[in-house]
Amino acid sequence: MNKMERIAALSWLGHQIQTDSGWENVLERARQKNGFFTPEFSKISLQAIGTWLEEKVLSDWLTNFPENPNPKQIGLILAGNIPLVGWHDLMAVFATGHISVYKPSQSDDVLISQLIGLLVEKYPEAGPYFIKAERLNDVDALIATGSKATAAHFDYYFRTKPRLIRGSRSSLGFIYGFETEEELSLLCDDVMQYYGMGCRSVSKLLVPEDYDFEPFYKALEKYRYLTDHHKFQNNAIYHKSIFLMNGDPFLDNDILMLRHQKSLFTPPAVVNYEVYKTLDEAKAMVDGHRSELQCLVSHQGQFPGSIPFGTAQKPAIDDYADGVNTLDFLRELL
Repeated sequence: MNKMERIAALSWLGHQIQTDSGWENVLERARQKNGFFTPEFSKISLQAIGTWLEEKVLSDWLTNFPENPNPKQIGLILAGNIPLVGWHDLMAVFATGHISVYKPSQSDDVLISQLIGLLVEKYPEAGPYFIKAERLNDVDALIATGSKATAAHFDYYFRTKPRLIRGSRSSLGFIYGFETEEELSLLCDDVMQYYGMGCRSVSKLLVPEDYDFEPFYKALEKYRYLTDHHKFQNNAIYHKSIFLMNGDPFLDNDILMLRHQKSLFTPPAVVNYEVYKTLDEAKAMVDGHRSELQCLVSHQGQFPGSIPFGTAQKPAIDDYADGVNTLDFLRELL
């Protein structure tokens, strides 16, 4: 398939995602496989992918990518923390004419298999571009995502091959103190969608001195239904017990715990926060997290380097994980 044929195939898949109503059984199978993949959040992920798979978006994204006369086999170790988190890598490899030798996460093989299956059923010539594998010994290059520990392991094991290896990242929310109810509601989406388990999920807040969290907790009430989700609730109960046993102070409304901590990373049902006195101090706090930060949200994207509230979970096609351009990596292999 040439580049235009691959773009046409992907845009057809995007149309199926956006218009086909036959996803309910697939979403339910994904939920049964992974209790955190509720249909609501899987649909949000599909909608985001649907915005990528439009002909103009794909064409603009691939404008500077030449035809690929010598496809390489690209090993993909896919994460499974949120629905379809590995699709961007699969899409990028296929769109650039390389071949994916992919190892899906057991947590996210239902939805990944569905998208590839639909594409190959409609375009059988796309089939050879997707090879599902348990071992990736013979690949020409590697793209992998994992924790800091697994990233270090991948980096060593595949040290003789070109590789793009991503570690753990998370996201930060900056609060000036004058945010509206609507903005706080959007911030709650950035925090709570996917149960806070994605790299674009806001896991820490920077707030001004004497900030009153009551309006934030009021905005959070729309997510009270998550307290009926047993896996999420089990996380909340476990960490609440740990905090109580250790005498660690925290705020709680039975939906989300807030604790005063410097760390950017938190488990589900917990968000850290720090207090700043001046904007310069806040900027220094943000700079201290740069190597771990995926994105930063604030009022209308006003804080330097930030995007508006409610957009953290809506990445554009060129919002790359860890800020590393996947197309540049794949171009270097030509």
